[in-house]
Amino acid sequence: MAYVREVIILLDLLGDKKMDKSKTAPSLSKRQFLGAAVAASAVSISPSLMAGNQHGHHKASYSKAVVKAAEDCVSVGQACKAHIYQTLKSKDLSLAECLMLVRDTIAACATLVEIVTNGSVHSKAMAKVCISICKDCRDECNKHVSKHKICKDMADSCDDTIDACLKYIG
Repeated sequence: MAYVREVIILLDLLGDKKMDKSKTAPSLSKRQFLGAAVAASAVSISPSLMAGNQHGHHKASYSKAVVKAAEDCVSVGQACKAHIYQTLKSKDLSLAECLMLVRDTIAACATLVEIVTNGSVHSKAMAKVCISICKDCRDECNKHVSKHKICKDMADSCDDTIDACLKYIG
């Protein structure tokens, strides 16, 4: 339902006044839906992808290093999570704890990206939380680096995020 409200707002911004807003579930033409979907996609593009397209007075006022490290950690974390699922399918439970920790890491790092790029007053507090979660994940990863390459990659990614957050906090 929240998505429907966002579509209505986007269509209003785009100047489409043909929709009957009194309906709880508006019917959209294919053209209206595609236009809203494209607009919603454009709004959701990662801030770091857009950061390279800055010009003049529109410079990013957030820490690009923190955003890049956290986004990389999310990406490596997704690969790690996929590897863990494959391991669990083979009845090997040795990475069960890793799954919980990498899920926390992905969530924390994704949240950090959002909070930092939004310029929130809570950015540094979230960076501290992210440091703690990444340390736990890294420590668990280090137990498995001799068996799984992705564990080394994830531990390194956590270290990069921790370093970037420590520099950001000051």
